[in-house]
Formats: sequence, C-alpha cells, structure tokens
Amino acid sequence: MEFNNKLYDLRKKKGLSQEELASRLNVSRQTVSKWEVGDSTPDMEKLIAISDLFDISLDELILDKTPEPAPKSQSARPGVYTEIKTDIKEKFLTEENKKKAKKGAKTALIVLGAFLAVDVISFVIYVAINGIPK
Repeated sequence: MEFNNKLYDLRKKKGLSQEELASRLNVSRQTVSKWEVGDSTPDMEKLIAISDLFDISLDELILDKTPEPAPKSQSARPGVYTEIKTDIKEKFLTEENKKKAKKGAKTALIVLGAFLAVDVISFVIYVAINGIPK
C-alpha cells in the first residue's frame, strides 16, 4: 500500500478528520490533503510524528513492512532484565572501579575548591584596592 493510502486508512481508523490530524502535526489541513492524494510527502520530522501518533514503525508507515515478532527465546525469558542488570553490576561495579570513582570525585572537589579559593582571593584584593562596588 502506498504512503498516501496508508495515511488515509490510519487516519480513518483512528477516527480523525484531516483538520484534527493537521492540528496534531502542526500543519494545515491542505497539507494533510496533499499527503493523502499523493501530491506531496511529509518531511522526516513529520513522518516520525505520524508514526508516533499512530503507534507504528517508520517501516510500517513508509515501506508497508509488518514488524517482525521478537524471538521466542527473548520474550519467553521473564528475568532477562534482572539478568542484564546483574551482569552490568558484576562487570562495572567492581571495588577497583568504585575506588577510581571516589578518587575522581575527590580530585574534582579539590579542583573546584581551588577555583573557588582563587575567586575569593581575587575579590578580596579587588575590594582592598577599589573599595566595595556600589
């Protein structure tokens, strides 16, 4: 099915008028009409908005491809996210990495403190020479 027919069908299934669709996409009704009759096509930004609005992929919208179902092995595993989270913790939250993070935080605080000290000293010298700014 060509894009213009697909857009028309999706709009009708959702129960939207051209005016309502145009309003949701921030375009004119005439623009939606041109898309539906095939006189023009939306830019990428509008295509993404259309696919989000109708909750379909860009492939489905533009190429008329049906989405492939997730492999059974992934969808049948209930603890897959917990397993991934555990793997990440084991690999990246090691004692060595925690020590490095603490050392980096200390170094950043020392540098920040040094900049703050220089700023305060500069202000005190300025006030001593020029007086308090009014």
